[in-house]
Order: sequence, then C-alpha cells, then structure tokens
Amino acid sequence: MALALFLRSSARLQALPNLSRCVQFAPSSTSRPFSHLVQQLNKNPISATKSKVNVIATRGMSADHSKLWPIEKAVSIALLGLVPASIITPNPILDNLLAVAVVAHFHWGLEACVIDYIRPIIFGPVIPKLALGLLYLVSAATLGGLLYYNHNCIGIGCTAF
Repeated sequence: MALALFLRSSARLQALPNLSRCVQFAPSSTSRPFSHLVQQLNKNPISATKSKVNVIATRGMSADHSKLWPIEKAVSIALLGLVPASIITPNPILDNLLAVAVVAHFHWGLEACVIDYIRPIIFGPVIPKLALGLLYLVSAATLGGLLYYNHNCIGIGCTAF
C-alpha cells in the first residue's frame, strides 16, 4: 500500500526539478542563487509548485475514483462472509450475490492493473483501449457464465461439495 501511495504521488515528485519554471525569481546579490526559491518554499511549499503539479496530476486521470474505493473495500469484506455462507447454505440468491461480487472484485483489480501497466505513453493510444475493452468482455462473459451456471446447473454453492 505504501508503494501505491508513493507511485500515485509521483506527479508531485516529478514537478520538483521544474520549480525554476514555476517560480518567478528576483535578482539576488547573495552568493546563493536559489535563496529566493528557498525562502518562497519555506513560506508556502504548495503554492510554489501548485500550477505545475496540477497540470501533471490531472493530465492522465479520467475520473474521480474516491467514491469507488470504499465500495471496493466493502465488496472485499462482504466476500469474507459471502463465500462461507454460500457454501454452508447454498441457495440461488447467495449464489447470484457471490457471482456478482467475485466478478466485480476481480474486474476492479484487473482494471487497475490494465490502467497502471498498459499506459498510452508506452503502448500508444490504441492498445490500452483494446486491453480495457477485452477486460470488459472477459468480465461480462465470466458474469454471464456464472449466472448461467447458477440458474441452469447446480449453482456455485453446491459445487463445493
């Protein structure tokens, strides 16, 4: 988790070498040529890098995922109780809930991997869209297959025995 937080804040770290473009320098007669920058950063470190960081940080983001994160965690925690409940008392409702929760859980995880590792900067604009489309296709087919298995066969809960 610490690595993920570090990687998400890498846009702010990339902006630090470019401070000379973000801050207006006043001519200084001191022997330290960046003393004005040091003073400005000591006063308010956010305003000195704010314009450059905002440009870098918002460039690659498509939406605000702050509301999805708690839902992902709630589904993960719900799976801890849903899997045993589905096996102990198999019924169609629990089987369908389990199918939807498992597919949503693996889809969100693989979607994060596709977005993180198949980037347009490296692969161009087409391949990331194809990879994400293929992920949606695989997730929809998996959900359809599990729901078909629940309704036309014995179901996920009865499969364990």
